Formats: sequence, structure tokens, C-alpha cells
Amino acid sequence: MNLRKILIASGIILLVLNLTPSFSEAKESPQTDSSLIVNQEVNFYFNVTTMYTEISIRSDGSIDIYYLIQFFNHPNSSYSEPIWVFDIGFPNVYYDLDSVRAKINGTEITDINKSPYVDIGVEVILGSYAVPLGYTGVLEVWCHNPIMVYEDENEGFGSTVFLQTWFDFQYVYHQTFRTVRFYFPDGLEDITVVEPRVYDRGDFTVFEHPTDNALSYVQFYYIGYPDDGYWVGVAFPKDYARIFSSFWRLKVFGNIIQNPFFTVVIALIILGIIALSINKRRNKRKYLPPSISSLGGGVREGLEPSEVAILLERPLTQVASLMLFEMMEKGYLAIKQTSPALRMDVTISTEAARELPKYQRTIIGGIKNRNKEDIKWEKGASSGAIPPEPVHQDAIKSALVTQIKSVTKKMKGFSARKSRDYYEAVIDRAWQEMDKSKPELKNAFLWIMVDEKYEQQLEKSGGNYYYPRWYVFSYYLYVGGPRPTTRGHYTRIPSHRSISHAAPVNTFMSGLIHKPQSLHNSIRNITRPPSTSSGRSGGGGGGGCACACACACACAGGGR
Repeated sequence: MNLRKILIASGIILLVLNLTPSFSEAKESPQTDSSLIVNQEVNFYFNVTTMYTEISIRSDGSIDIYYLIQFFNHPNSSYSEPIWVFDIGFPNVYYDLDSVRAKINGTEITDINKSPYVDIGVEVILGSYAVPLGYTGVLEVWCHNPIMVYEDENEGFGSTVFLQTWFDFQYVYHQTFRTVRFYFPDGLEDITVVEPRVYDRGDFTVFEHPTDNALSYVQFYYIGYPDDGYWVGVAFPKDYARIFSSFWRLKVFGNIIQNPFFTVVIALIILGIIALSINKRRNKRKYLPPSISSLGGGVREGLEPSEVAILLERPLTQVASLMLFEMMEKGYLAIKQTSPALRMDVTISTEAARELPKYQRTIIGGIKNRNKEDIKWEKGASSGAIPPEPVHQDAIKSALVTQIKSVTKKMKGFSARKSRDYYEAVIDRAWQEMDKSKPELKNAFLWIMVDEKYEQQLEKSGGNYYYPRWYVFSYYLYVGGPRPTTRGHYTRIPSHRSISHAAPVNTFMSGLIHKPQSLHNSIRNITRPPSTSSGRSGGGGGGGCACACACACACAGGGR
């Protein structure tokens, strides 16, 4: 995507955000994947009889959370096992891990860690206090969670929303009596100004000083199921607690309205930096010289798959793998062994090899040199480990440079853009031809390997493709594939069962080149050398740019 497209897309996004209705900041904030669930690697089955939650709202905009969960572990061992761990989710990423405390049946639990299963939450490991089959457990959890009061849709009010957690349906049964109780900041004594809100179902009761010296609260209750969440909230005058603005309200709406020019300038600078970074990364991947033009001329037909891979500037490991497969397809090379390392045999005569293109002669020389080194290694004349690469690395580099220069020469007078489009269509056609027992497109199997995402396509399509006989007998059988029963020129391979067998380029790439990035850089310095021109600019002056931002995200418990 070029800079112009980035700017247009960003402008549309900003316009849409600016026209978005101003709903309740707390209610409309996205919910995190923060459910209280049982560890997913266990076999639990239990009934949650009661789930009680207290939310104490503080004047600094934070909340204190208290969970009391009473559950009964199913007595049948075929369904369940002792419950020894719980994963507990919290409303947002600001929760204080050090503040988390837990008890099981009144006993303090100290083994509390960040949960590996819940994105935002902890795991409480009961250890020796695991709840046995047929027993009741009472889990209590405390946590302090900052930044939980947000601007409400009613002017002058702040909102706190809490999504009481639930359990995965496969672990629980029967109904649950759910209760969520909200306490309010100091100074808010008249709770008739509080607006209780039930966002899906259930009911609520407002208690003002229910007993002497007791705090006022709003309590929600609902008889539901343990695999269902319970989403409730309260709104109250904003004077009693600190109110936070969400990220979009502060950074997008606020800056556009108050400082439109400054916001546009900063956005353009950021987008410019992003565009330059993307362009720089793309240029680092390129190895064809800039002399190849996308303008004028027609399509350069007649290129081999490996040459097209160069024209499309595929990774050089992919190009080198295609070179080897093309030579295997022509009968010049064959698999010699795959263990302890992949090795090739040269099957073409020395006389015939002299007539081959330079890059193929170079590859053959690299294979022979590697095999000679193996003989020395086997006889103990060479120290160190056997090199895993089947072709000597100097030969691979030289062959790639030769082929890149050859493609550059062949593309003179032709349009690179038109040619790329043409061969992308050939690749698409090759995928369709692979469904046929007798493909009309020559070397369809090699053409699909030019595709940047050919492995994903193989996985998506399963084992419905026909593979050429030369590949099955020269490669596939050596990596563990079953011997085909057909004697035709093409046969099926169950790629959905063993995708590594059906994706040869990746297999070759994993052992063909020792240091792919280093090879890429060294070849790029030859085929696309950096500019020798240089310049200097100078100037004086001073200045600065200060940018302060605050980010808030409100979501109050829950999960899936």
C-alpha cells in the first residue's frame, strides 16, 4: 500500500470515528477475554451453586473486587477429578497482580500467578487444598483494579460496568444464583442519585443503610447458569470519583476538536514514518536491479518457474529450491539420501552437462564438491560435523547471481509489471491444473511452488492434487511417503495427512542454505549495489515537540 492509499484510508477512519455516536464510555468499551474458567488441561465437572461479587468503587476511579464462589465437585470419578486450580479473569490490563489474594474453604492460598489460559487474569493453584470428588468448595478472591470509572452517556455522570464471569459449559452443570453488589465512594451517601443498569437480564435492589453502621449499596441478582455471564453496572454523579476518558475519546475526538491543525500534522508525520519504514523493508527484500522497468514493452513470455520466482523477487532460498527441482524434473539430479543430511546425485553425463546453462553447471559442481567432502568426512580425513547443505554454498551463491543477471538481461525491453501479472495468472492456472490427472499446463507442479503462499494452499485443498511421477519417485518416497499404486504420469499424495511431504520447497529451504539472510545481503550487494553518490546538508537552529497522551480502556470482567 503506497503513501497515498494510507492517507486516504486514515482519513476515512478518522471521519467515521468522528461521526460515531457518543454512547456510554463504560458500556461500549470492548470486553476482554477474561473469564473465570477452570484450567483447560484438566477434567473437572462441578456445579456452581452461588457466585457472589462485591465491587467497591473508590474515589480515584479504581475498584476493589471480591469474589465468593461456592461450588460442588461432582462425585463420579468418570466425570471429574479433584479441583486443584482455577483461572480468574479481571476487567482490564491495569489490574494489580500483587493485590490478588485467594482463599479456599477459609485457607489462604499463596500460589497465584499470571494465568497461561486467560489473557487478563491469574491462576490460583490450590495444591494440597484441592477440593475432592463429592465435596463443596468455597473460593474467595480479592483484587484491586485501577481505571474503572468512565464518562457516562448522561452528562455529569460516570459509569462502572462489570461483567460477572462464567465457566466453560463442558465443566459445569445445573443453575447458579448470581449476585453483584456495588459499594460507592466516600461521600456518596444518598444512593437515590445512583442509576442501576441491567444490560441483559436479572433484577436489582437498592439498599440505603440496610442496618446500623452498614454502607449503602445497589445489589443485582439473577438465577441463571454457570456458563452464562451477568452484565450489570451503575452510573453516579462524577463529583464522587475520578472519571477516565477512553483512548479514542481523548486522542481522536479531543485532539481533532481542540487542535485540528496539530492533530493533522502529527498524523501525517506518523503516517509518513510508517510509509518510509514499509518502503525501506520492501527495498531490503529486493535484489533485482532498478534497471528493470515496469513501464512500456510487453510481456516477457517463456521464462522458467525459477526465473519467474526471481522476477517476482521471491526469497532466494525458494528460488534455489526451484532450480534444483527443475533439474530433477529434467533428470539431471536425483535424491541420494536424506539422512543424516540431504544429498543429491548428478545423473547427467559429464559431456551432456557441458551443454547446460552456466547456473546449472555451477550447481552440479557444488553438488560434486559437497559429495567429495562427505567422502573425506566419512574416512575421517575431515574434522567437524558434516555440513547439512547438499550444495556447496559458494556454488549456490554463484548460481543465483548468474540467474538473476540472466533474468535482468531477458527483461530488457519488456514490462516487469505486465510480465508479473501474466505469470501470477499462470500460477493461478497451475493450481487448477493440479486437480487434473493429466494437466494441460506443462510443469504445473513447479509453477505452484512459485506461489508465495503455496503451502497454505496445499493445506487448504487437502489431498486432491495429482503429483508428477518424477517427483513421487525422486523426492516424496525419500521423505517417508507411501509408494503409489498408479503407474501413470501423475498420482495423488495425501497432503492433508503429511503436508511436509507435499511441500518440497519448504523442506529444501530448511537445509539448502546455511544463512539465508546473509546470503541475501551478499547477493543483493552484487545484483543491486547501493548508490555510490552521497551528499551532505547542514543547518542550525533548535526546537522541540512535546506530545502527551493518556490511554484508558474500560471493560469490566467477563469472558467466554
